[in-house]
Amino acid sequence: MTKLLEKSKTTKELLSFTKHGDETFWFGYVTEYSEEHVAIQHFTKYGKNDGIILHPLSDFQRIDYHDDYSKAMQPVIDYSDEIHKSNNIKLNFNESEDFYLSIIRQFLEEKNIIISIQINNDEYSTGYINEISEIDFSMICVGKMGEDLGISILKVEDITSIQIDDIDNRKRNLLYKWRKTSL
Repeated sequence: MTKLLEKSKTTKELLSFTKHGDETFWFGYVTEYSEEHVAIQHFTKYGKNDGIILHPLSDFQRIDYHDDYSKAMQPVIDYSDEIHKSNNIKLNFNESEDFYLSIIRQFLEEKNIIISIQINNDEYSTGYINEISEIDFSMICVGKMGEDLGISILKVEDITSIQIDDIDNRKRNLLYKWRKTSL
């Protein structure tokens, strides 16, 4: 473990620190350490510097590195200012057709803005609008860490809510593009 802590301190290698009995974790790199304690430069899930955490090493169940999360978080940290900057979106409400249909048509083949669509007051499908008919539409679905989840076909009549360009979706957009260019 000492080698890993030293490497993180000297190269700013990103690590995930999971405490015993806790599913949450802290993410960042080591700024200092001793035999008993570690100082972690912590980052939020949106890549912003979130101060330094001092904690006993004995409280950690595990320390993860070189995993998919750590790799994906590097561009999130590098481009956190972009993630926090919303796009200037001007929606046109067309009352002559189905309200939600008129909204999703505005994002047809838009590859810079991810939207989340709630279906039947339940779960959200998130991604890029791919094709639209009068009764349904297809969406290239994107996971929380930018994973390509394939294409889903959804019914327009089942839409109950739409979220456009929120911070989670801007993060997904960045990571989706990063994954597509780094393959």
